[in-house]
Amino acid sequence: MPRLLIISRCSNPRGGADRIIADLCRKLPAYGWEVTLGLTKGLRFNRPELYRDEYPGLPVIEIDGTAGSQAARIQAIESAIATQRPDVVLTMRVYDAYAAIDSFRRRFPEHAPRFVVGVRAFEAPYFADLRRNVSLVDGCVTSGKLIATTCHSFGGIAEDRVFSIAGGVRSPTIIRDRLGVQTPMKLLYAGRLEQAQKRVHDLIPFVEQLSAKTNAFVLTIVGDGPEESSLKDHLKQWTATQQVRFCGWQDQQALYDKFYPEADIFLHFAAWEGVTIAPREAMVHGVVPVISQFTGQAAEGQFVNGLNSLVFPVADTNQAVRHVIRLQNDSALYSELSRNARHSQVGEYTASGAIEKWDASLRTILAHPKALGRFQAPPDREPRRLSPLAKIKSSVRALLRKPIVHGDPGSEWPTSSGYVTSEELNKISGYAKSSEENVMQLNRTVSVPVSIKTAY
Repeated sequence: MPRLLIISRCSNPRGGADRIIADLCRKLPAYGWEVTLGLTKGLRFNRPELYRDEYPGLPVIEIDGTAGSQAARIQAIESAIATQRPDVVLTMRVYDAYAAIDSFRRRFPEHAPRFVVGVRAFEAPYFADLRRNVSLVDGCVTSGKLIATTCHSFGGIAEDRVFSIAGGVRSPTIIRDRLGVQTPMKLLYAGRLEQAQKRVHDLIPFVEQLSAKTNAFVLTIVGDGPEESSLKDHLKQWTATQQVRFCGWQDQQALYDKFYPEADIFLHFAAWEGVTIAPREAMVHGVVPVISQFTGQAAEGQFVNGLNSLVFPVADTNQAVRHVIRLQNDSALYSELSRNARHSQVGEYTASGAIEKWDASLRTILAHPKALGRFQAPPDREPRRLSPLAKIKSSVRALLRKPIVHGDPGSEWPTSSGYVTSEELNKISGYAKSSEENVMQLNRTVSVPVSIKTAY
């Protein structure tokens, strides 16, 4: 039975990637895997006990980085690998795993596991780190086809070692007839209340512009995050009349039992995504997405304008409002999009299909020869291997109980090195733009993309 050690941050256990990790822990054993989840531990932000509360019963060990230094983090990861002796190590947003796997392989080459990097978002530092350390990596699992092709074309990892696996969507428990929107129409936003990626502040002009055209709507906002209080303040005119409702974070069961069945239209404003899961969960309930044309959307082919959703340019809230009004006034269009949306999640996009693909991908990586490369730190920094001096400093700090206290989750346990040159950034951005344009041009030459045709 192959052994899998997943190394993951736990500063935001309510994210989509964390749900996927929990699913892997629960479901891969049925496919013959022994799974252990190594959760990063910090003084302030990475708290494994919060993850355990969210996902009870998982096979969790703690990777103790409370000393706060990079040396301590690397040493803790290496110790977890030495204790668990996995066949595969999968790192999900933990940059120091690169150096730790290198250090372990140097010390115990006969026990060296395969090293798999999970890239779950289209963010330039992830690709730059992969490119520097590609000879160290045995495989890469991404959330989305654009991310996968960028890992290959820019990151340099062999195409047969990159696998795009979406978060699987399970079937609805409640289905209602959808011949048109309700009166008042029910709008739903479900996601992290964060600005940089999710662009939740677009909800403010959206509500203002929609209110100028109709009062026959109720907007429900599900989720939490750093912009929650700001959103509430800007939308207090509408919350006072219950036209906008904040419901906080809700678990998947509550979304399936209450929020998705009640909604007519799902709103999504993100600038970039992998294979975003909440809009797809809404779709299987027949909810029609009014969704931004985020980076990665065209390549995946899950949201097709005029077929199963209505799409607007990122930040164009006027167009989003026009789409909503159109659905409100055109019952035939709404019914058609709803029907197509309900049947859109098939094959590898289902809960069972996704787990099957994880199993097949990890076994394919196991069958490849092991990577033999070495860790490469960013060029503006000293190599971060665990030198004897670094170990001594880390041990002394621990003995003196003088940890480094970090001010945010990203410095306590970094997701990436944060280093990317302007040249690399331009290449990555340019590649994404040209790739998306090529897909959209292809889509204009056929009635429906092949990935969608097969679903109907």
